[in-house]
Amino acid sequence: MAERTEEQLARALKAAASLAPEPAADLALLVAARRRRRRRRRRMQVLLAVTGVVAVIGTAMTAARGAFHFRHPDVVAADPQVNAARPPDGTADAVSFAPARQVWPDAVFRMPAKARDGFAYRPVTALGPTEVLLSAESPTGHHLRLEVYDTTTGTTRVIAKAIVPAAMLKYHVQGWDVDERHIAWYATAERRFGEEVTLFWAVPREGGTARLVHSVSGGPAAQVDRIALTGDGRLAYSTVTGGVFTMPLDGTLDRSTDPAPVPGAEDLHLQQWPWAGDRPAGYGADPGRNQGVVVNLETGERRPVRAAADVRAMRCGPTWCVGERRGDDGLMRAVVQRLDGTQRRELDGLRAYPALDGLIDDRFAVLSVTGGDAAGTGIEVASPPVAVVHDIGTGVTAAVGATEEGGGGSFGRGASSTPSPVLYWNVTGRSGKLEEYWVLNLAAVR
Repeated sequence: MAERTEEQLARALKAAASLAPEPAADLALLVAARRRRRRRRRRMQVLLAVTGVVAVIGTAMTAARGAFHFRHPDVVAADPQVNAARPPDGTADAVSFAPARQVWPDAVFRMPAKARDGFAYRPVTALGPTEVLLSAESPTGHHLRLEVYDTTTGTTRVIAKAIVPAAMLKYHVQGWDVDERHIAWYATAERRFGEEVTLFWAVPREGGTARLVHSVSGGPAAQVDRIALTGDGRLAYSTVTGGVFTMPLDGTLDRSTDPAPVPGAEDLHLQQWPWAGDRPAGYGADPGRNQGVVVNLETGERRPVRAAADVRAMRCGPTWCVGERRGDDGLMRAVVQRLDGTQRRELDGLRAYPALDGLIDDRFAVLSVTGGDAAGTGIEVASPPVAVVHDIGTGVTAAVGATEEGGGGSFGRGASSTPSPVLYWNVTGRSGKLEEYWVLNLAAVR
């Protein structure tokens, strides 16, 4: 079988859940399917990210337990056997993509997976072309540091520390955002009697003490899907069911007062401030449904998305969109276009990742490598990349991710709430344990 389907993805997710123990961190995305190769079935490999560590252990998953684990790690698991689209001459040669560290050498670096004291690092987002924000979690999971990694010196500096609040159970940091003055994040937890609560935190970007900005509890109001700093001293968030709300960062909002709803955003979900759309963050329900509108929450401007009837999974920024369509030859291909449908082009051998929420900085698309021929026969590829990053501005495409021996692989996206310009994957040391990451900082791509 040469193509993934939504039904297969759903079955794979259910199968993974049945294999795994109760995890401290959930998978943001699991893509796994059985493939045929020379009429032999291969076992499905299941990958799990635990505190930024991507592990492949046969067909089982394990999870370390602790308080500061991330529920939406945006980790992608690739098939043990992935097929690339047939080249124009009809041969079965593999589609080739150069590694990101060759295509963008100034944007890729290696860094330790742990601090010297054993705290586990996880990239969050770029603070610029030479700095990356990291979260560092203690082995017990009860302490968290915010650090900045400087790629020019290979060193880190601590900017803030945080601990798990008292009387909170199942505490999970979910997502982050950064602007010129602040760093903010949110976490979910349960109070002692099972009430769900979402807590919003902030710290000055130059460093200081983490401050609880506000908390919301009970029902849909506590089900946050994304946050964003507005740049004027407020923190915005949207909920899974739709609606955007704001609150002052200084913590002056009374605990009994609800954050203020943004007028006209009742059914919208944050993308990257001030932009919002009508599709929820992550895989969500009906991932193949196209985004229909992009809205500027500051001005009220609404930009409709004009996609052809045969295009699916369209996700858009303020200017560009990425989706996919099945061609006349039966192959699914990634589609890149402007919001109004102009400058459309198709990318052979590539498909969209709807769960990765479209474009990074309205420029970069993370795409999967897939394919087959019109008859449904898979085309063998010796060593396909886990995924690629396509630069819409230049047309350049580069491979990312760690490919495991025998097939399969993984990569992580930074833990920021808005689509992170940081991607990372494993560098395996001699001991076989995770010791380093390769990190791609797209903020350094010119």
